[in-house]
Order: sequence, then structure tokens, then C-alpha cells
Amino acid sequence: MKGFRIAALGLAAMCVAGTAAAADRAPSKDFGKPLPAARNEVVMSSIYIPMPDGTRMAADIYVPAKNGVALPGPFPVIYHATASRRRFADTDDRSGTGKFSLQMINLASHGYVYMQVERRGIAASFGVRRGYHDRKEAGDSQYLIDWASRQSWSNGKVGGYGCSNTGDAAMHFLTLPNPALKAVFAGCFNWDKYSGGYRGGVLANWGTGPQGSFEQDMQSTPVDGDADKVLLAQAAREHEGNTKLLDLWSGMPYRDSISPLTRSAFWEEGSIGTYVDRVRASKIPVYVQGGWNDDFRGQGFLALENLSQPAKLIVGPWGHCESEGFSMTAEALRWFDYWLKGERNGIMDEPRIHYTTANTSKGHEWRTARQWPLRPATRTRVYLGAPSKLAPNDHVLATAAPAAKAGAVSFKVDYEPVPCPQGNRVLGPTCPQDSKGLTFTSPALKLDTEVTGFPVADLWVSSTATDGPLFAYLEDIAPDGKITMVSEGRLKASLRTLGKAPYKLPEGMLWPTFLEADARPMTPGVPVRLQFDLMPVSYIFKAGHSYRLTLTGADPREKLRKELDPAPVWTIHRDARHPSHLILPIVKGQP
Repeated sequence: MKGFRIAALGLAAMCVAGTAAAADRAPSKDFGKPLPAARNEVVMSSIYIPMPDGTRMAADIYVPAKNGVALPGPFPVIYHATASRRRFADTDDRSGTGKFSLQMINLASHGYVYMQVERRGIAASFGVRRGYHDRKEAGDSQYLIDWASRQSWSNGKVGGYGCSNTGDAAMHFLTLPNPALKAVFAGCFNWDKYSGGYRGGVLANWGTGPQGSFEQDMQSTPVDGDADKVLLAQAAREHEGNTKLLDLWSGMPYRDSISPLTRSAFWEEGSIGTYVDRVRASKIPVYVQGGWNDDFRGQGFLALENLSQPAKLIVGPWGHCESEGFSMTAEALRWFDYWLKGERNGIMDEPRIHYTTANTSKGHEWRTARQWPLRPATRTRVYLGAPSKLAPNDHVLATAAPAAKAGAVSFKVDYEPVPCPQGNRVLGPTCPQDSKGLTFTSPALKLDTEVTGFPVADLWVSSTATDGPLFAYLEDIAPDGKITMVSEGRLKASLRTLGKAPYKLPEGMLWPTFLEADARPMTPGVPVRLQFDLMPVSYIFKAGHSYRLTLTGADPREKLRKELDPAPVWTIHRDARHPSHLILPIVKGQP
């Protein structure tokens, strides 16, 4: 084993404040503090763990040590079912590098064994990946949790960790409960796999998971003793039999599609929500981490709504699996210390939800709540109205219901991407799309106005085409014209049928069935009703600013987009029979 010493982190604690409307109990004094100084050194070894079917899984095992020698333990274990083993990253996870998952191995210096295992068919692990978060992967993890609990360095208690694709994996630990598993800390995952891969019925604007070539797999970290990468090459050759994930996802346009590659309804097989009864029955505590700039933030609220076991949620002003300005590693340590070591550190005396609200006064960004959405929120309709004087394609957004013959307004789909200096982030907000469709803008606000919850677009539309996606963006317009993206939503028109979800939904979240039998192409020129939620927000529109709804027929982040020639023309109807509107969950301020 190789030894190294963990450096202590020493930045000051964050300021934390509650809100009168939503406050539960104040956070403990430890909430938001940096990771404490290391208690031990850490040594690491990498090995292959043989599975019952003979497949060898590549693992890195970090163990507390003193003077370069592993301590005998036993210790509780934290298991990470990763897609890529990472070596130690000795940096403060609040420093702006963002990816706190690289610092999670620091927990080994606080009396844990940290075990990272690359999943079947990925990187240095052998085997063939059938799908992605399928029942085979879940079974592998159950065996590995049991394996870890029986090792000499283990005290038999295991915690699960993951973020992004490994967050999905960690939540799947709960679908086949193991007596050794005592708690899970998971971030930025998908409770509903279809909505992750096809949000709004539109193929994901982000990556489709680990799908490396042989050459890419050969860049993976070999296990100890395989410096010449002979074993790594053997594993990489086996991966050539993997299911290609883009082919898998793009071949399943409906929630109930049967994949010819897996011969199963794979969206359901891979969804955590499919196993909601098992997840609840496990009674295993879950801490959910999300970010307001993450494409999956709504899924965290959906998961929390369905967890009957002890559960917590934290959402900050971060991107995907990021926690700039906040030590998520320290928060995970508090969670695991409570559930795996029995330390009464106050974490379960705190409110169930911690979240930030954008544009609050400095030092008061953090708020707490018992439930989500907030009880004080008033779901307020604002209607798409007549042309305004701000710009040629701009219209009024106001509380007054439309007149009987208010008319309609049209735009032609523009597929050209908007120039974006910072790039269109696949897992975060895109650049403003105002020039690509129609905008509807409120008058300047007289009061600061907080919107917290799920906005909903309820639109009457027609098109010259029989199908296509409609994109909606909620924006903040400053007095100087600066545009800030607040939220977004989308829906493929033929998949507009709403149904009853198989589990609980947060208020404001809708459930298009996305079933093949429910698909209804449009008749050109005939209005249809599209109802879809935008991603959840907690945002204060300042006095003097306006809020704006922008509608387009294309988004620069679409994957495998089908471009029609001629480009379709969308018409937005806004009369008394077709009262297109936006529903805003307003907590305080004016509609």
C-alpha cells in the first residue's frame, strides 16, 4: 500500500440563516463548516474483487493509517459504485473546482474505509455492460456491499455514496436492501429514468453515460501490479460487447418502449421510482444533494416526496455535482458519522430541507423548510397577452385574462444556435434564446417578488407540422436589459397526454404519460393544449426588474435533433377559449 497524509482544511464557516415563512429549526453550528482536520493518514491499495460469476471488478480501497501503516480497524465502510476510479485530490471542495466527489475519499482520514469499485463493463473492471443501472448492476452492488461488510477492516456497517451516474447507482442500492447498508448520500440522480434521458420527450441534452472506446478504456487507472496494463487491455476488449448507450436511449422514444438491445422496457427497469415500495421498505436513511444549475434538480425533489424513511435534501447555487463555497464532503461526513458511528451531531435535529434563494441579502442565502414546495406559495396565473413596445417579437405577460378575441401570434422555428461566449452547458442553463422565438414580458415589478417551487407552462398552440418540441424559458430582465436565465421546461407536442404518476409528485410537477399508446400527433392548424412544468426554482425578482417567458421550437443542446425543411411555424393562441398562461409559485411580492 502507498501512504499519503491528508492536509487539513481551514476556511471559515459559512453564514446560515432561516426564513420566517419557511423556517423549521435553525441549522446546527456545524452546518456549512469546512471538513475538519484529518485524524489519520490514509493508505490505498487497488485490487480486483471477483464476483460470483467470475467477473473481476476493479477497486480502490482507502484505509486509515498511522506512519504509513494501515490501522487494523475495524471501520465502517463507504462504498462508491463508480464509473472511474480517481486518485486522491488534495484540495478544498469549496474552492471553486466544484467536483466534491473527488474529495470524498478524504472521509477515510476520519475513520472510514472508502471503497471505489468501477462497475461491470466500465474502465478497468471486466465484464459486459448490458444497460445502465439495470438489475445486473444492482445485484453486483449488493454483493459488493456484503463483501465489504465481511472484510477484516470492516465493522459490518456500510454507507453508500454517489453523484450523477453514481448517484443513480447509490439510489439503486435501496432497491435490493442489504442488512449491512445503513445510509446513502446521493446527488444529481434520476428518480425517473425516462425524464432523465428524455426530459419532456426530447432526447437528453447531456451525455449518455460512460461509453468509452478501447483506446479510451486504456487510459483508465490499472490496478496495482498491472503496470503494463495487460489486465486492463483484457478488460477493455470485453467491453467491446457493451450495449452502446446512445443507441439504447435513442431507440426508446416512449416510456414503455421495449429495447431490442436489452429485450426489456428499459426505462422502467432503470428507474429508481419503479421500486418505490422496496425503497421505502428498506427504511435506509437517504441524504439527497442537488444544485439549482443542474438539469436534474427536479428529480431530487421528486425523490424526497417519495421517501418515507429519514431523509434530507440540500440544494445550493451549484452546477452538476458541484458545491462551490460549501463543503459537501463535510456534510457527508456528518451524515455518515450519525448513521454509521452513532454520533449525535445534530444533523437529524435540523430541518429536512436546506436550500438557497437567489438574490437574497448577503449572508442570508441559506433557508430551511419542512416540506416542498413551500406552503406559503400562491400559485398565480399570468397570461400571455398582446404585443408590447419593447421589441418586435415581445408581448405582454400580465394577470389580466385574455379577451374573447385576443387573437394569436406565430413564429418560425430557427435552428441556428445562439452565439454563447460561455458555451451552452449541457447540464446547466443555456444562453438566452429570446431572438429565436416569442417573448412575453411582465411590467416592471414594484416589489421584490420571490418565486419558489415548480413553475408550469399551460399553453394552447398549433403548428404547421404534426409534431415537434416546444421550449419555454423563464428569465429575469434587468432595467438595463440584461437577461438572466431562471428556469426552463420543454415538451414534445405529440406526448402531451397527462396521467396519474405511480408515486407521489411534488405540487406543480406534472406527469405526461409518455406512453406509445398515448402519443397524439397534431393536426396542422388545430390548437392543442400543452401543459408542462419548468424546473424548480427559488429566485427573487428584484423591484424594477421584469420576468419573461420565452418560447422557441429548438434548443442548441438537443441531441440527435430532427430538423424539418421547411421549418415549422408555431402559433400561440391567447384568447378566452385558449387562455395560454404561466403559473408562478409566488411566495412574497406581486404577481
